[in-house]
Parts: sequence; structure tokens; C-alpha cells
Amino acid sequence: MASKNKLRGTYYERKCVERAIKFDLKAERTWGSDGRSRGLHQEVDMVLEDNIYIQCKKRKKLAEHLMPIEEIHVQFVGEDRGRNLAIMNQDYYLSLIATIKEFTANGANKEASKNIQKEKEQNVNTLG
Repeated sequence: MASKNKLRGTYYERKCVERAIKFDLKAERTWGSDGRSRGLHQEVDMVLEDNIYIQCKKRKKLAEHLMPIEEIHVQFVGEDRGRNLAIMNQDYYLSLIATIKEFTANGANKEASKNIQKEKEQNVNTLG
């Protein structure tokens, strides 16, 4: 039988996928919580929109100084001579990704419509 922490992590990963799907995003867990099952790094737990790789971590309590307050959308944290990270509410992050997805899809549709209109005009001009 799997350990308590393993079960808790798997449950959290499933909840993250379900939450992303509610935002009309394509989300999948990697098999066995191992990205290698999809040819990715082993730490990848979830794939969002086929190109965003996510590791899901569940803790009993997070460090208080890393938690953004309600009035802040994103908190940037960094290490001296190290990486800079952004910490934000999961729903806010998913809404940003959903907005980007919608914007790029609409932009692609508008571009396709323009191309179709140009082709129609060219066909009319060549026939006339």
C-alpha cells in the first residue's frame, strides 16, 4: 500500500488537474507522478496545454513570509545570486493561462478570416 504522503500528493495532483479543467484548459497528470512516462523530467507531475510542465507540492503549512496577502496578485521572491520566482494564487494563474489561450485562439481565428477574405477577393478579381 502506498504511503500516506504519496496518497496525499496523488490526490492533490488530481485536484489541480480538475481545477485547471474548470478553466477550460487541457490538463493531464503524468502516469505515476513521473514525467518520464511522457518523455519529460521525472519531477513533472502535470502537463497543462501540452507545453506547460507543473510540479504539484502539498505541504501542511507554507512559510508565512512567502504567502502573498489578498491585495497582491503576484509575489516575486528571489535568492541572492539565484533564481527569481513568482508566487500567486492557483486560480489567478489558471485564469491568466485561460486568457492567453483565448486571446491567441481569437487572434489565430481573426488571421485565418483575413486570409480567407483575401483569397475570396483575389478569386473575384481573377474571374472578373
